[in-house]
Amino acid sequence: MNAKAIFPWVLGAIVLIGVVLLQMTRTPESVVPDFAAIQDVGKKKQAFFSYLAPLIVAETQAILEERKDLERIDQNLAEGIRVSARDRDLLAALGVKYRVPDRDQLSTVNLAAALLFRIDEVPMGLALAQAANESAWGTSRFARFQNNFFGLWCFTDGCGVKPRRAEPGARHQVAAFETVQGGVAYYLLTLNSHPAYKDLRVLRSQLRSTGTPVSGHLLAEGLMRYSERGQDYVEEIRAMIRINHLDAL
Repeated sequence: MNAKAIFPWVLGAIVLIGVVLLQMTRTPESVVPDFAAIQDVGKKKQAFFSYLAPLIVAETQAILEERKDLERIDQNLAEGIRVSARDRDLLAALGVKYRVPDRDQLSTVNLAAALLFRIDEVPMGLALAQAANESAWGTSRFARFQNNFFGLWCFTDGCGVKPRRAEPGARHQVAAFETVQGGVAYYLLTLNSHPAYKDLRVLRSQLRSTGTPVSGHLLAEGLMRYSERGQDYVEEIRAMIRINHLDAL
């Protein structure tokens, strides 16, 4: 077996160990590796993926727990079982969190369906490729000082830092997070709720309905609006997924 074939298995084992440690300690962001100090490219990539992957797994698990509750409620509705007050409160809270349009006017059935469309996992390979791309493998100043590995913007005064090359009159800032895990959570929420990524969610839903595995390579097509580079950005993310075998995770 050659090195290229071995790499996904080794990385997968490292990620699994990281997830176990994450569940035991719950403080994975306490020590962020100094990625800039790692000169060997292969070792830098391994350190980067090994650090970020357990955080993505943890936040994905939280999303899947929300989805599990939704599927239970959706099944109850299909069977004509009365929705409890607690479940109605849950639907209302998730409607706010995931920015469902006109949520107060939707029936319980339609609100649950709208939430199921939004609350779903983002492929590990896609998240890792974007993190590597947006943070320059964890070496950007936004990753090092703002815990922002995904180039996420915000529009409230004091929510982050202004880019050095921002155009005059630009309102956006690069978001700052207390922890790296907080940044990961916000990235996943952004893809699952922001209007700019509706195409990504539509594509994911279509793949689910046909039983097609939801890979990072396929879902990258929904990132046309993540960068002003459009299709070039999509192809760059796909190349990173392919070269680093990230869809094998």
